[in-house]
Amino acid sequence: MATAGPAAQARMRASLREQLDRPLADRVGDMLLLGFIGSHNETEGADIINAHLAANRIGGVLFLRHNVRSREGAEGSAARFLATRPGAWMAIDQEGGLVQRLSRDLGYTHLPRAMQVAEARTPQGAGDLYRLGAGEFRAAGFNMNLAPVADLHDPDNAVIGRHGRAYGTDGDTIAAYASAFIDAFEAEGVACAIKHFPGHGRSRGDSHDGFVDISDSWSEAELAPFRELINQGRAHLMMGGHLTNRQLDPSGEPVTFSAPVLNDLLRRELGFTGVVMTDDLDMGAIRENYSQREAVLRSIEAGNDMIMLSNSAAPDAELPQRIVGWVEAAIAEGRLTEHRINQSVARLAVLKARVGL
Repeated sequence: MATAGPAAQARMRASLREQLDRPLADRVGDMLLLGFIGSHNETEGADIINAHLAANRIGGVLFLRHNVRSREGAEGSAARFLATRPGAWMAIDQEGGLVQRLSRDLGYTHLPRAMQVAEARTPQGAGDLYRLGAGEFRAAGFNMNLAPVADLHDPDNAVIGRHGRAYGTDGDTIAAYASAFIDAFEAEGVACAIKHFPGHGRSRGDSHDGFVDISDSWSEAELAPFRELINQGRAHLMMGGHLTNRQLDPSGEPVTFSAPVLNDLLRRELGFTGVVMTDDLDMGAIRENYSQREAVLRSIEAGNDMIMLSNSAAPDAELPQRIVGWVEAAIAEGRLTEHRINQSVARLAVLKARVGL
């Protein structure tokens, strides 16, 4: 996105002032990306999500594999939600390979796994492929891709390496292909969540199941792709991993809850100014060790701007209202501030402006 002129900047400032003047509940709602149960637009889960969107209780919808049983069901749900809230996020994993929710089985163009793309195509050639995929993605009603992966490849890694989800073993290669991915999708009005900061590629575990400690396996080399994408001005949305790294945070807190990693390293040292989002707080690593209330509040305290909850392990139809109550109580007791919430609202507004929402 080109640098906005004075008039556009003035409009943006006026719009942001309006957003920050809204009730606290609406501002907290902006930060929530919530999943639902159901594979078409007439399920009870879709009704619940639609009501949350209509009441400004959430900022967007997370689609998981179980929501995409058919092309008509997925696209119909996205269309319904966007008709209710045109500026809402519709988010889904569309990396390619194993992690492509809008799959060729449903009639979409197949995107090979990252490693295959890097082996068979130049970054420019990858861009041609991703532009095709991005056009289909946006036409299907989605505007946030929970991709690309900027982790390093390690064949012994069960989550990234085994499935060829990384583009290579060095920062320059990974950044080149991730840049092609981001450029293609952003050109279609799609925000791309770069993952899994500060590097999941050499881990020995899966955070879907439980805590993953990368303290011994992680090295500074894993920051290189993220640093390069930030320096290029291509990193606008970053997803942290449910990873423990005592090299970066001796407390042993997972990255999701770690201000030393998200604020000191990512923002101050690497210079990232965009939106930071959590991975799904319903994943085993978090769900089995923290209450939902603590997970949400710690995520916000640590500097996350978008809180992702699939709400599928134990579906709660009133989860957004509960989260607002937790945040209001945390502000009243001095644990959080409205300023902290407003920081996230402002960053989200900039991201929406970038992709034209």
